[in-house]
Amino acid sequence: MTLIVPFPAGGTADTTFRLLATIASRHLGQSIVVENRPGASATLGAVAMLSVPPDGYRIAVTHSAVLRVQLMQQTQYDALKDFTPIIQVSAFNVGIVVRNESPLKTWADFVADAKKRPGDVNYGTNGPATSQNLALIQVADIEKMKITHVPFKGDSEGIAALLGGHIDAHAGGTILGDLVDNGQARWLAVFSDERIKRWPNVPTLYDLGYDVTAASPNGLIGPKGMPAEVVQRLHDAFKLAVLDPEHVAIQEKYGQPISYKDSAGFAETIRKNFELEREKIKRAGLLRS
Repeated sequence: MTLIVPFPAGGTADTTFRLLATIASRHLGQSIVVENRPGASATLGAVAMLSVPPDGYRIAVTHSAVLRVQLMQQTQYDALKDFTPIIQVSAFNVGIVVRNESPLKTWADFVADAKKRPGDVNYGTNGPATSQNLALIQVADIEKMKITHVPFKGDSEGIAALLGGHIDAHAGGTILGDLVDNGQARWLAVFSDERIKRWPNVPTLYDLGYDVTAASPNGLIGPKGMPAEVVQRLHDAFKLAVLDPEHVAIQEKYGQPISYKDSAGFAETIRKNFELEREKIKRAGLLRS
């Protein structure tokens, strides 16, 4: 069995979903191979589901960017029709950091520098149309500031560029917190709905006065047409894995709350998020005609 993770190896999503797959394999009684397919704004897992049989042997991680990209450009898939939701797992939280030696100490410093040097201040993300990219587009519009986006295939590439001094800031998953905790980087803000327990003093965008969030529910999908009994078996095994203390602990480590929902509940999340993302993208002026 294969689980496609549409992020590069070594990032938050890869680390947490690898552990999830390991635990679930014990309950399924068979191994689960994790296959990384980064790129294309982390939609390649969903795209892969268009060409595999609906037998449950190849499934993928999905998240809000799969919906968002469809709303911004023509895609091969219809996120509301072409997949079978299996289980909702957790919520990706993201934020923005600078190197510890950066003269930018706070988010206010970042905004002031961007306004003083329009277009010269840059930031990395995992790619166009990611949650963090869209959040920063919205904030830049509110602040009337011009900042330059530098897309990468994943956090590991962005972190290397940040630590090498090639970009001013990087907006990515909460794996960036490891850099913060070991003194290599400093949070400017997190983009979650609430402050993250691991870093209680770091402000959210809400705290900073913006009605902007970038929390992204995630879970597992298969191709459309999967038999109900296959979906149920996968759901049951992965539910045990999601709620396993080892998995809960690693999600807490990375500031990603468990948000389990069954197959029907995850399908409803996808439908609701599609409309929420539509409104965000419309406000940002990126909704495709």
